[in-house]
Amino acid sequence: MDFDVLFLGSGQGAWNGAIPMAKAGLRVGVIEEGLFGGVCTNRGCNAKITLDRPVDLFRQIEALQGQGITGLPQLDWADAMAHKHGVIDQLAAANKQKLEDAGVKTIIGHGVFQDEHTLVVEKKSYTAEKIVLVTGRLPHRMAIPGSEFFHDSTDFLAMPQMPKRITLIGGGYIAMESATMANAFGADVTVILRGQEVLRDFYPPYVKEVVKDLTNRGVKFHYNETIQEARQTSQGIELVGANGYRHLTDYVLDATGRLPRLEG
Repeated sequence: MDFDVLFLGSGQGAWNGAIPMAKAGLRVGVIEEGLFGGVCTNRGCNAKITLDRPVDLFRQIEALQGQGITGLPQLDWADAMAHKHGVIDQLAAANKQKLEDAGVKTIIGHGVFQDEHTLVVEKKSYTAEKIVLVTGRLPHRMAIPGSEFFHDSTDFLAMPQMPKRITLIGGGYIAMESATMANAFGADVTVILRGQEVLRDFYPPYVKEVVKDLTNRGVKFHYNETIQEARQTSQGIELVGANGYRHLTDYVLDATGRLPRLEG
């Protein structure tokens, strides 16, 4: 066997296992076809935290008005995005180096199973006593006509300019985080939900306060709406729903969940 443990994917699931195992003396490998560190490091958590930091500071300054601070700063999405790239773009190479420094063998390419102990990457076979699947998740995409006009969280967190009108479909934490940032950076924000629950897996009294705060800040919540089609018009993207529902916007974020990445 080439390895004691071979990880397929380099996200948090691999990161937290591969390094300690290698330091303990096991022969460990990590296969990655994209950016080392996975979604969280490169397209999710870190990017979101970097872009949300100005909003967090803005909220603190806002709360201290009349308590030694007068006036609010101006939030600029393009500047925040440039800063995000400065922070995030170097992390993948640094993560790869950290794995190698810990004694982990890094393998570049797409891994495909040959048998239960063998993965083939770029026509080369690698064997391992244990293979760990840490391929992560992908954004769910709505299967409706016009969904090609929609964007996912990866797109949103790399968006160079904030659109005037942005619509989020879904009521989970990705939708609420994105709505908070878009609203703070000046967009006209609408959230469309299939039912009436926002952040249904979270503590309801806190959720109520989040929705109340966003509503007071101008975010609009459209409940019990099922989007059936999207059309590109001269006025923007028109979302068409059941019972005559219509909504015009400039940008649609499909935040309807994430699915395990298991294809292939």
